[in-house]
Amino acid sequence: MFFQRLILAALLFTACAGFHSVAFAQSDTPKVEVGVHFTSLRLSEFEKNDPGVGARVTFNLNKNIALEGEFNFLPREQTNISGDRKQGLFGVKAGWRNDRFGVFGKARPGFIHFSRTALPVACVATDPPPLSCTVGGTTPFAFDLGGVLEFYPSQHTVVRFDAGDTMIRYERLRFTGREHFVSHNPQFSIGVGYRF
Repeated sequence: MFFQRLILAALLFTACAGFHSVAFAQSDTPKVEVGVHFTSLRLSEFEKNDPGVGARVTFNLNKNIALEGEFNFLPREQTNISGDRKQGLFGVKAGWRNDRFGVFGKARPGFIHFSRTALPVACVATDPPPLSCTVGGTTPFAFDLGGVLEFYPSQHTVVRFDAGDTMIRYERLRFTGREHFVSHNPQFSIGVGYRF
């Protein structure tokens, strides 16, 4: 229920941002940005760093508010986790910028998909079971909350640094029923993009 309200609030904020952009004069900020980046997600529940690559598309509603979508591919097999992870985030970025750099906050709901079942570990009848025994093949809700620092070497290029907390809502079956809990996972990205 909390996450449904959080998604609703993000969507309402996005809608308000769109109306705000129509009401005020537009700057000469490029409307669309496409970029690629390297990312590293620290999976706190597994105590592992999860590096990967990704792509991002940003639509600038005005100089201060943008809508963006990001997809990340995290291919490395971990000690407790088999297969790869895929992450999708879609939301809003808001802040301040001038001709040379910008500072923003971001709020982006999405998902992370764990592709396969766990590597051979002791998946015994314990309560609660190890998360690595239950996470394979699932797609938990994720929410990225953090900050962005951008540099603009030219009108059409951007260098971007992201730092945030990617909250993942896990589910597992316990003797008393299904358990849901949220894990906080630091995530950092660095990338380049083209603005037009």
